[in-house]
Amino acid sequence: MLHRTVCNNFTKKTNVENKNIDRFPFFAETFLTDSLGRVRPTTMMNSMLSAANRHAEARGFGATESLGWVIARMSLHVERIPMQKERLNIDTWIKNLYHGFTDRCVRMTDENGNEVASMITTFAMIDLRTRTSADLSGDIGVAMAGCIVPDEPMALRRIPATNRTPVEEVTFKRRPHYSDIDVNGHMNSVRYIDHILDALPIEFVNRHDISEVTVAYMQEGTATEELSYGIKELEPGHYIAQVTKENGAAASRFELKFKERELS
Repeated sequence: MLHRTVCNNFTKKTNVENKNIDRFPFFAETFLTDSLGRVRPTTMMNSMLSAANRHAEARGFGATESLGWVIARMSLHVERIPMQKERLNIDTWIKNLYHGFTDRCVRMTDENGNEVASMITTFAMIDLRTRTSADLSGDIGVAMAGCIVPDEPMALRRIPATNRTPVEEVTFKRRPHYSDIDVNGHMNSVRYIDHILDALPIEFVNRHDISEVTVAYMQEGTATEELSYGIKELEPGHYIAQVTKENGAAASRFELKFKERELS
């Protein structure tokens, strides 16, 4: 799942004690929130991924015309959902590099330094022309290896495996729309989560805050094929979802957990 995004209110700060960790400020504009003033989970994820992209670009291993970073797995842990007009910081760094993949950490904190959310993603770099894995043993890999920060603490320490319980029934089908497609002509990796949240009862979503999202991406969805979404509730506040391509192959799996919203 190629991910390229730009967040206009990001200006890099010279952060922190470690030169390999970048910090970006994030302001929760009202237009980024839902009807309850909560920053949408996918807005949080997009902002965190944007910070990761900028960190890579600043060090010479960002996406190019011929190379792109593809998300293989992603996990988000949310301590609390930020509210409109909050000022937050997003820190990002590389956790490790292995077998053509890299794990990237991102942490969102409030003005007092308290962790609001953390995310780990596994990326692979691919050749956009051949759709094959790029060689990370050359200059790109060397540059990345010099930026690894293995032990920076945050709540989410690893990417858990997604629940593989079969989802036989199709909840809905959707052909990708204009707002779903990224620069590579495929489904944007985060838009799937918007579609799943849209399919849940609005009363449930309003009464709960998302606490965990775990994703495994297997195949990219194209702009021309209909995708089938199957959503299953395992227990109250715990959902799994599977997106299937027209040929029956699984495109991605999702696991979402919610907690009851604390009313002010």
